[in-house]
Amino acid sequence: DRCRSGEVLQGLIKPFECEAFGVECTPRSPLGATMVSSEGACAAYYQYRRLDV
Repeated sequence: DRCRSGEVLQGLIKPFECEAFGVECTPRSPLGATMVSSEGACAAYYQYRRLDV
């Protein structure tokens, strides 16, 4: 299973450290609870992430 939302919830990894984040797992196609809720850590990182240019 590529979803590591359990580890995100435990604070072991940041959402962007999950291989599925932003690829297979998006707010439109969430794989875990942290992306399902708009208040979840993954959803927040997805919505507010900054792109370094």
